[in-house]
Amino acid sequence: MGRSGGVSARIRWAVDLLHVRPEDRILEIGCGAGVAVALVCDRLDGGQVTGVDRSATAIERARARNAEHVAAGRALLLREELARLGAPGPFDTAFAVNVNVFWTGAADAECAALSRLLRPAGSLRLVYEMPAAVDRRNRVRHAMANLERHGFATEWVEHPVAPLVCITGHARR
Repeated sequence: MGRSGGVSARIRWAVDLLHVRPEDRILEIGCGAGVAVALVCDRLDGGQVTGVDRSATAIERARARNAEHVAAGRALLLREELARLGAPGPFDTAFAVNVNVFWTGAADAECAALSRLLRPAGSLRLVYEMPAAVDRRNRVRHAMANLERHGFATEWVEHPVAPLVCITGHARR
């Protein structure tokens, strides 16, 4: 994937798909070094993005990259697993980039957490970079089935040029 300004195309596409409104409350699952968090924060005015990651090192890097946004209250970065996350929901939107738990297993704990953390009619966007040699459709179907078991209406779209897919889940509560 190409990079523009040090940001990969997959992360830029994922954030563009969020259609961030200034007041949104957004959750990033697996925020890594906080690249997407920074892009989201640039679009917020009164809203907040919460980034969670299991890695202490990733959270340290994300906090360093986003120190100004953290100080301003636009970003909250937590070392936590999605399945254990309680506060600070509810969120309008959640997203993840290349977080494979949704298609590698049942993801029951993660999907249940999202059902609890998203506002009614909130949405989830899962963006994956998948080489052409990978059986995308089976992976996408597996992730969609996991979400549907937990009450999400799902759809998916492929990037027009890059080997990217986005699975969207809409909470039906």
